[in-house]
Amino acid sequence: MYRLVFTILILSAACYCNDLNDTKGSAREEKLRSALIDAFQNIKKSSAKGGIEDSDLIGSISNSRNAKVNDDSFDLFADEDGLTFNEGATTDKPISTTQKSHNVQHIKTIKIEKSTIVPKDVVDVQISNETGIPMRLEQNETHLLGLESMLRVIDAPILVAQWNRLRENVTGQCREDMQEYIEGLKDSLLWALKMEDASGRYTSMFYWGNNYWTGSAELCQILNEQHASHHNNRSGGSQIFSEWRQDVSMSGLGPPFDTAFYNVRMKVTTDLHDIIKTRRTIHLGLCFPRACSREQVGALVNAVQSPYLHHTVLAVRSPEHGGYTYIEDPTFQILLGVCCLVGVLLISATIYDEILSREVRARRRRVENMSVETGAHLHPLDAITVSKGKSMYNVNNNITINTNNSEERLTGETASTDEELKLSVWSELLLSFSMKANILQIFDQSVGADTVPVVHGLRSLSMVWVIFGHTCIVVFKYADNTALRAILEKSFWFQLIISAVYSVDTFFCLGGMLVSFLYFRTNAKGKLERLTKGRRKFTAGVLQFLGLMGYRFARLTAPYLFMLGVVEVTMKWFAHNAVFDPPAMDHETCPKYWWRNLLYINTLFPVDQMCMLWSWYLSDDTQFYAVSAILLILATSQFKLSLILTGFFFLSSLFTTGYVSWTSQHIPNSEDPFTQFDKIYDKPWTRLGPYLVGMATGWILFKTNLKIRMSRIWAIVGWVVCTGTLLFLIFGLYRTELSVGSAAVYSALSHSLWAACIGWIIIACSTGHGGWVRPLLSAPVLYPFSRVTYCAYLVHPVVLRVVAMYLTHPIHLGEMLVFVLFLGLTVISYFLAFVISVAFEAPIVTMLKIVAPQKKPHRV
Repeated sequence: MYRLVFTILILSAACYCNDLNDTKGSAREEKLRSALIDAFQNIKKSSAKGGIEDSDLIGSISNSRNAKVNDDSFDLFADEDGLTFNEGATTDKPISTTQKSHNVQHIKTIKIEKSTIVPKDVVDVQISNETGIPMRLEQNETHLLGLESMLRVIDAPILVAQWNRLRENVTGQCREDMQEYIEGLKDSLLWALKMEDASGRYTSMFYWGNNYWTGSAELCQILNEQHASHHNNRSGGSQIFSEWRQDVSMSGLGPPFDTAFYNVRMKVTTDLHDIIKTRRTIHLGLCFPRACSREQVGALVNAVQSPYLHHTVLAVRSPEHGGYTYIEDPTFQILLGVCCLVGVLLISATIYDEILSREVRARRRRVENMSVETGAHLHPLDAITVSKGKSMYNVNNNITINTNNSEERLTGETASTDEELKLSVWSELLLSFSMKANILQIFDQSVGADTVPVVHGLRSLSMVWVIFGHTCIVVFKYADNTALRAILEKSFWFQLIISAVYSVDTFFCLGGMLVSFLYFRTNAKGKLERLTKGRRKFTAGVLQFLGLMGYRFARLTAPYLFMLGVVEVTMKWFAHNAVFDPPAMDHETCPKYWWRNLLYINTLFPVDQMCMLWSWYLSDDTQFYAVSAILLILATSQFKLSLILTGFFFLSSLFTTGYVSWTSQHIPNSEDPFTQFDKIYDKPWTRLGPYLVGMATGWILFKTNLKIRMSRIWAIVGWVVCTGTLLFLIFGLYRTELSVGSAAVYSALSHSLWAACIGWIIIACSTGHGGWVRPLLSAPVLYPFSRVTYCAYLVHPVVLRVVAMYLTHPIHLGEMLVFVLFLGLTVISYFLAFVISVAFEAPIVTMLKIVAPQKKPHRV
């Protein structure tokens, strides 16, 4: 004690000497004055504790950090704002965990350096107009500089220093718990330090695009588990982790109240425009008492006066205050009911399928025995098929879908006996849900006679390309190094990701080719006459149109509606319970505008009202299907008129796309391929071209009957031109700046040129001029993936969103990590696509074949 008093006297004398010597400057005077103030503070602290041990001044300052200080103990040294010099200095202010973890400040000598940042309600920082640097920093070179000081928003020192004013923004139990938290910070209690550690702050990579200062939601949650069971804390487990456990969240007592994690989304600006040139949206994680509502936390953070930043709270999220549960949502109740009903049908149909399989095998053995006894030869697979117009059960599949030969085989070489299994229509409809039959149908390694095999390869590869592009788009949104994309965009190979938009044109081309080829071939076989026989042309055309649209609507809508409900429910849950903001507002748009999706007209409305954004393709494709149905029906009687209308629609689409691009000053570039999404990208009148090119491809295949004579030279020329065009469209915009006029031409022609190249690939491979490309695209291993492409397209964005929304920390992206995420998401998406296809798509397809007029189901 005497030693401390003696030190104070020496410091006082030194201060007096410096007053007499004007040449020393004001900097040393300020240091000595601060040291004198600190000494008096420690005397008052020691008086409150009944004295201190005989130690040097540094030890006294260090030991006093654990002492609880009353708010009114420093009134003698209070400034004009009612705050103390102690609160404005860094000497005896508790060193935050941020400073400790990053080694920002360490008190090692009696020389005390002031912090760069002083809260606004402590010292008014003035900015120099010439340099943009605070004037206090220019006047005192001992200040510490750095982004960590400049980018402080709310941390323990700011919260403690401004609490007397901030407390007015919270009430009730929240204020009481926050007061206890503040006292815990002052006393450096372990549970309070853990709460601060769980809260976010600037760490690094601000100029690398890190806008997520999230902290740790897991650590904040673990503190509640400690709070619930801290009386039974016992060490155990492996000896390897015994020492490590002492420094992590499992050790020590929890807070005296429940905690909750809050993610505050705020707009941040600053007067230091040379440091931060644009407005940034920061996501700040805070671990606060759970008694505080989201509104109170938002008001509290809004009232904080950060040293250099100006912030405005936009929204506050808290998983612990979600306010949404599945069971109370009518959409979830409907989905649950549908899943239960479909589950019962799947199980019942599979059991019924297995019972019939055993009976068929038993009868087959009897037929074989009869064949041996009588010497007659009956084909074992055709022993039980069709009798007297009744569909019969086949052991390989429920209505003979999985036979190894063509459709004609289904009615030939049958053995009509009295022991055949005659199935009613209801039995057939039930068997449509047989998981065994549907799985065999999906994994069948053969294709029907009316199928172009290369379609399966193009469809599968395009779907993988779509998943890859969407993966890169979604994960970059939740990365702490979003500026990496600006670097990657300069890479030549990054154009493969940007050009994934052309994969949709592949789907449009394939859709137009299939509908044209199958319609002309079916009409040539006279199968459409069963629906229109004996009716006038106009009536017959209307019936054909309604039949085509009804078939498509029934086939697509069941899995589509199911996924629509899944998107609505999951996005509602994420909007209330996830740490990050959802990537789209489906939780608001789907309940309002789901009927637009059901009618496939959602692309005719603004994009901000669209539910399930990726469903724009289904809407456009269905509208194109309606146009193609009219043109095809007209072509059967008025081919020239149909051809003229097709050309008119094609040219109109090109000119419309170019005009919209010109008027909107749209410049396609490698940075953002989705610019002008609502004007150009998703509108049917700008995307019709590839579909019409596909229809022309299908007509050529029908007219040539998949046989075209072509010399080897012309085949090589065709492949060279096709390959060059595709490479140009993929990599042509690399480091290229287009004018408005050239950009309009590029926008108008690029998608149709891509479809034309796909059309050449289909024609060349289907007519014997595909070389090694044909066996690659026609590989049977791709058939199962092709058959579930529709469900994979529906489900993969949901998988991406679920993965992103369950994150509690941003992702630090790299090329390898993106590739690994892509592979994992592709596997999960296809697995779920197989499940949804077996449960919803395949049964509908089979039932449509059962009720079809020709009564002969064929394979897809």
